[in-house]
Amino acid sequence: MVKEIFYESYPYRILCLSMILTFSSYALGTLIIYLINSLLGVGYVILCFVSLLVCIKYRCSFCYYYGKKCYSGLGALSKLLFRQGNSNDFKSPKNLMPTAIFSFAVLFLPLIGAIVLMIFKFSWLILILSIIYLLIAVIPVFILRKNLFCKYCKQGKTGCPAYEGMQGREWKIG
Repeated sequence: MVKEIFYESYPYRILCLSMILTFSSYALGTLIIYLINSLLGVGYVILCFVSLLVCIKYRCSFCYYYGKKCYSGLGALSKLLFRQGNSNDFKSPKNLMPTAIFSFAVLFLPLIGAIVLMIFKFSWLILILSIIYLLIAVIPVFILRKNLFCKYCKQGKTGCPAYEGMQGREWKIG
């Protein structure tokens, strides 16, 4: 029988990898959106910031890692910004949906923008930036989340829709 290992506090190497990927994807996404329109680029930066705050407020404040060093570092930051919520509400759709909407918007808007831009005015630069964005922002999120971030997460064991989905278990709202 294989013993499951969960981190009480994530190692700095995982935290650094997560932060590098997150902020690299924000920077690259901003560049792609900025190439469409400079004001949209500024709007995307604001969206990234709001998305982080929404995540901290509606997920991290209810997480096992509230006030602790999780894979993203947001658990420790959440204690500085918001009061701790009831951990039973971590899986609540009222907390899950705002975070999912903002997170997916930040993740997919640069790709949608790049596709639209290439349809109207093909650019090798946009194509190359889009491929790099996929390699930095989209693909690692799904691979690393399952195999590195969520694999050792105590919140996943106590109840998390993302963790359950990656384990092949169906998650039901309500």
